[in-house]
Amino acid sequence: MIQFSLIASLALLGSLQVQTPAETAARKLATAAVQGNPQPLLEALDADSWLEKGLGAPTWRALTRRQRDQLAAVVRQRFLGMLLPRQAAAPGGVAWSAEPPSAAGGPDALLGLRLGNKTLKTRWRMRRAGAAWRVRDVVLSDPGIPLGEAAVATLGPRPLRPRRPQARSDVLALLAGLAIIVLVVSLAAPRLPVSRRKVLYLAALVPAFLFLAGAGWTTVRMLAEPYALQVPPAREPWRMSEELALRAQREGHADQARELWSRAMAEGAPPGPIAYEIGLAARQHGDAAAARQAFLRALQPPSPAPGAARELAAIAAEEKDFPEAEREITRYLGQAGPDPDALSLQAVILANLGRDAEAVRAVAEARRLVGDGVEGAELEARIRARAADAAGAVAALRSLAKEGLLDRDALRKDPAYLPIATDPVWVKFLNEKIEGLRD
Repeated sequence: MIQFSLIASLALLGSLQVQTPAETAARKLATAAVQGNPQPLLEALDADSWLEKGLGAPTWRALTRRQRDQLAAVVRQRFLGMLLPRQAAAPGGVAWSAEPPSAAGGPDALLGLRLGNKTLKTRWRMRRAGAAWRVRDVVLSDPGIPLGEAAVATLGPRPLRPRRPQARSDVLALLAGLAIIVLVVSLAAPRLPVSRRKVLYLAALVPAFLFLAGAGWTTVRMLAEPYALQVPPAREPWRMSEELALRAQREGHADQARELWSRAMAEGAPPGPIAYEIGLAARQHGDAAAARQAFLRALQPPSPAPGAARELAAIAAEEKDFPEAEREITRYLGQAGPDPDALSLQAVILANLGRDAEAVRAVAEARRLVGDGVEGAELEARIRARAADAAGAVAALRSLAKEGLLDRDALRKDPAYLPIATDPVWVKFLNEKIEGLRD
């Protein structure tokens, strides 16, 4: 049980969160996008850099400005569709923000995007561009997927078709047509009277000019635009196989699911995020052993999914292996940075290890992220309840009860409070209102 020190809690919660400039800029862009105004975010995305890396610098430089702008516009829209799916387009906002533990390569910001009933943990990689900020990329923190790279991947392996082979064929065909005209005229002219030769020459001049002009235009266009764009539908090549694999796994068809997962990786899916999805599906089925193996694979290079470490910590905590749980949650926070849920789990683990002062700090940090209002109080109460600290949960909710902001019927139904459901302190707190009416 967490033996929280009230003085320590108040001291820690009294510290104000100071946002970095990168965090402030990221919050502003994300808030506008989530609330229906994505244009500032689209303009701030560093899509040209993604495309130059994905297509190769020589190919990217060979494109015209018009072609670059066209590809960048496609990639920006697909990025937005991945970050904010249509089904999650209900009014939302930024639930919390934090500075990650390290930001190699530039200033970063962690944002929890509230999308409908879910909160999406994201890492925003920012860079300063004069007086403005640019978004180098946004990473889905738990699966470890950089959305910029994923958006470029939707273009497929061959979004550009070299014009040279087709242009060469077209030019040769046009020149062949011109040669035929010259041959016909050269053979027919000597057999015609002089007066009719002029008519023949005039009749041949128009198609000859058209063939010659066509060959010239094709050559000029090939030199000006060495590549033709052929943009496929907005979908990563492996996405269908991944969806079918998830469906097969949910329906209990393990062999079929394995085959489809293998197909998805053969089609280019990053192995880390795929293993992470396999682990989540296995855990939903209650297969902790299979989930653990999948999560361990998900943490391996070259594309590790940091969220797998948090899942391993949760599994270890459920099995009462708190030293292992602490190692995994520490690894997760070091890789993906803090968020309210991860800090809540860390607080419960530390409490069960008897490290109450560190548990207090984890709770305080979680409350700092969400704010010290209703959400903060409810978060702390849930953390204390998970650690079987009924008195602490009641203390966290007491201020809400005094202000009439508490729904005790909802508390009775909330599964977060099951660990203290029969504790006399908690039962008395839930019945206070009823007892007051009887008095």
